[in-house]
Amino acid sequence: MAGKKVWVTWMPTGKSAPRPDAILSALGTVGMELEGAPWIDDLQKMAWYELGSLLVEAARVDLWLVAGTRDDFQSLQNRHALSLVTAMVREGRGSGFPIFFLGLDHAPEPESMPTLLRDLRFLSAADSNWPAKIATAFLKPVRGAPWDFRINAVGHPIIGQWFEIGPREGEWAGVMFGVSGDGKITHHMVGPKGQMPEKSVLEYPTEGIRAEVRGVEFTAWSVQNRIGPQDSYYVKVEGHPRTLLFGGHPGTDQAEVTVLKLS
Repeated sequence: MAGKKVWVTWMPTGKSAPRPDAILSALGTVGMELEGAPWIDDLQKMAWYELGSLLVEAARVDLWLVAGTRDDFQSLQNRHALSLVTAMVREGRGSGFPIFFLGLDHAPEPESMPTLLRDLRFLSAADSNWPAKIATAFLKPVRGAPWDFRINAVGHPIIGQWFEIGPREGEWAGVMFGVSGDGKITHHMVGPKGQMPEKSVLEYPTEGIRAEVRGVEFTAWSVQNRIGPQDSYYVKVEGHPRTLLFGGHPGTDQAEVTVLKLS
């Protein structure tokens, strides 16, 4: 594993929190280059975006390891931020980029995690073979489940928090995006994939659509622009929605929606 670079995100904080020394030492036995930093829990300043931007640098990181306790992984703020970082990484590095969550005091259960985290790889520090399982990721790469949509996120103190969505294949004849919980849509645009436009022409934009899916109420905006694999719908959201909803425009035969739990 010489030359493979692992970025370790260490979540526990406080005087009584576990220290990373033993985990880093165990990783060192399998010969990987280690870098990392403590987790920054700051949704207001969108600290998740700096971490996501680092992880998409192919020359900097080959694998991302998140180490935390049960409480760390159950925190709604942490889950929201981890979901957004994961969206950035999978869009920037592809579904084959290895991401591991290491439970320091438990074995994380994928089904208990938010939607974007469920098909990542989960390990327990109580399993003495966990470092070898991480090393195996380079010998036998495992691709995550492919999504038929693209989702990315941008977070900046000046421009705010934006979500970018679009189809991976085919074309959407219009698009709708909604939020539930602590979130409010304030702006939307259509533009090239991966490049937020300064301005855009929106076809029949609609605001304040009310929808209920699986007992959850959403407030959504929509446009009737055609969105292909090289186009994206950009939506600015204030706050931290627990769940997102997006899909075809409600007035088309593509009105099926995807629901993503973020926290």
